[in-house]
This record gives sequence, structure tokens and C-alpha cells, in this order.
Amino acid sequence: MDKLVTIGLAKIEVAPLGTDGAMGSPLATIGHTAEGSCTIETADPEITEFFSEEQDEPIHTAAKMAVTTITFQLAAPDLAQCAKVFGGSVTGTGVSATWNYPSGLQTIEKSVKITPKEGIVFKIPRAKITAKFTGQFGRSETLKVEVVITVLKPAGNAAPMILSLAANEGEEED
Repeated sequence: MDKLVTIGLAKIEVAPLGTDGAMGSPLATIGHTAEGSCTIETADPEITEFFSEEQDEPIHTAAKMAVTTITFQLAAPDLAQCAKVFGGSVTGTGVSATWNYPSGLQTIEKSVKITPKEGIVFKIPRAKITAKFTGQFGRSETLKVEVVITVLKPAGNAAPMILSLAANEGEEED
């Protein structure tokens, strides 16, 4: 059997939430991802131990599931991409277009699919999306938007993440 290696990033797509914990559709990319900026991290689970005065070992242990986040930067964000990750609205078209930054934090929940160049595909039926500006106004750096995707529990008994293998070249994936 070949060794499984997950490497590279082909695309990050989002869709409106599906029903009953299913992946939403249609999927569409937000924008281009800045090179080397996409990371995934699962925090350690929170474990609480309960003790009694009479013994050294815990009498009970409770655990909370760990949170998984995916962070990446949009390489060259435009007004429509900003509206997708921050909220707010775009009015007008072309050079007369404007984006109205939201006056408060907006809750953006979407289905998310992360496809690597090869390896494991991550499907997240329900995720929270938050964003912030980062980068510099300078000659050696560009303005970027850092996007954080937090995996949430979907409706019903659906799994919070579905992992599958990336389709081989020429094969259909779903």
C-alpha cells in the first residue's frame, strides 16, 4: 500500500449550510490563499478531574471535546471577498463599488470543504467564519485578510468533519 501524504492546497470552498447536518451546496471558493498561510489545529481536550479528600487519584474525570480551527489568509482580497468573510454589503459595481464594513461582529456560518493537492479532503458541514485585516501598506508586503474557520457541531447526529481521500486525477470526487 502506498503511503498517504497530504500536501499542498488546491482550494478552500464554502457553501450555505445544508439541512439536517449535511454539507451545503453549491460550493464556491472565497478567493486565493496566500502561500504558506493555511494551517489546521485541534486544541487539546479540556479534562477536569474531581478528587476526594480521602484518596490521591481522581474519583471522576470529565472531558470536553477539543476545538478544531483552520486559519488562512486571502492573498489579494477584493470587496466581494471581504463581504463573504466579514459580513456587510457591497453596493455598486466596478470602480464605483463600495463595501460597507459591518457595524458589529456578524455570525457567519457556512459549510466548508478544504481540498489539498493530494491526500485527505476535509468536509465541515457547519463552521463559523471570522476574519481580520492583516499585512502592511508597503512595497514589500500586501494587504491580506486572515480567516479563521472554527468547526462547529452540525444539526442532529451528523459528524462535525468528514474526511475522505482526494480524487485521483481524472476521477470524480463525490
